[in-house]
Amino acid sequence: MRPLEIAEQSEIPMILKTVKNLFKARGLLYQDAAQRLGVSETTVKRYLTGHGLTVDILEKICALIDVRLTDLLNMARGPDRSLPDLSEQKERDLANDPFLAALFYLLSQGYAAEALQRDFGLSDEQLSDYLATLERLRLIERFPFNRIKIKVRRDFTVVPGGPLMKLARETLLRDLIKRFEAADRDWMVTYAKLSATSAQKIRELQQEFLKAVSAIAAHDQDLPPDVAGWNGLLFMMRPVDIGSLRNWRPGDQGVGGQGAA
Repeated sequence: MRPLEIAEQSEIPMILKTVKNLFKARGLLYQDAAQRLGVSETTVKRYLTGHGLTVDILEKICALIDVRLTDLLNMARGPDRSLPDLSEQKERDLANDPFLAALFYLLSQGYAAEALQRDFGLSDEQLSDYLATLERLRLIERFPFNRIKIKVRRDFTVVPGGPLMKLARETLLRDLIKRFEAADRDWMVTYAKLSATSAQKIRELQQEFLKAVSAIAAHDQDLPPDVAGWNGLLFMMRPVDIGSLRNWRPGDQGVGGQGAA
């Protein structure tokens, strides 16, 4: 049998993870796979940890989950740094449909389509329509069982003050502020005197914190809504006039000064 030389060694764990995800999406149990492959369940588990796995066996496994080997490799490979950033035109296209924009963002962060379908109560037809729209916009490529590949950089940037930033401000951000209560535990505020250099360091820390949040959230992506709920995180740094507190009275709207909302 041919040895597994279809990918760099570092890609094999991602290939096996993708196979396991496809088993789950298909509802295929290891014992079912073992019976159809004519091997023991223990052998199947060994295959899916990379032991004894050959191209021939992987092709047979692909047949079980109804995907081509080339499709499996495309799904398994991580973000392509040669992919383009999100263009302003695609921002405008997404901004026409707030839920489509949110769905694409979550897909780009690694959330599985079937998990989002469950969380947001989408029918098979509704999910298919959303994915078809994203594919038509050339933002994703679809594979069997609603598996997708993002066609732009997963760490894409958006235009400051652009269509998607404006959309977020008018929808989710307004809702986030509306739900805010002073008694909530998960908020804090501080004031600091910062030079331009120090302010940039704070922005970089914010980005690192968001990456850490994404890494933590990755463990909960497949949990059902009764176990894990959606949360919004907002970071904002703006100039504030602390001196105006000398004239503040109950009923005033806030601290005045440059950049006050």
